[in-house]
Amino acid sequence: MTVAWIAVALVFAIVEVATVGLFAAFIALGAVAAAVAAFLGFDLLVQAVALAVVAVAGIVAARPPLLRYLQARRRPELLSGAAAMVGRVTVVVDPIEGTNGRGHVRIAGEDWPARSRDGQPVPVGASVRVVAIHGATLIVERVAPPAPELPR
Repeated sequence: MTVAWIAVALVFAIVEVATVGLFAAFIALGAVAAAVAAFLGFDLLVQAVALAVVAVAGIVAARPPLLRYLQARRRPELLSGAAAMVGRVTVVVDPIEGTNGRGHVRIAGEDWPARSRDGQPVPVGASVRVVAIHGATLIVERVAPPAPELPR
């Protein structure tokens, strides 16, 4: 009977890999517990109780914290295209003139039209952060240059 329980455990392990629901894994562990009980010479009733106790305990006690852990490790979705530009710091390559004046910033080797958020002019070489996108125009705000490092 030990071999039969190991076969059941393998089947449920394969099902778990295919579904990733964290149910079949605990049934597989219960089948392993039943296989141990069979190996130790216990009757079929004790084997079935071992299967049920381990499977139910795993599903009830261990599954919820495991799911929370896996959800916490989930990475944010990867942004691409224009949406990936928001938040990036870049450099002005064509001056941004005053209110509604457009200049250009360079991101990833490409020049993009840009306007300043507050309507203030921004000179060439200034560092700016992309805060929004309207159409194909980036809305930027000036970023203070980093303070020079003091000698030690």
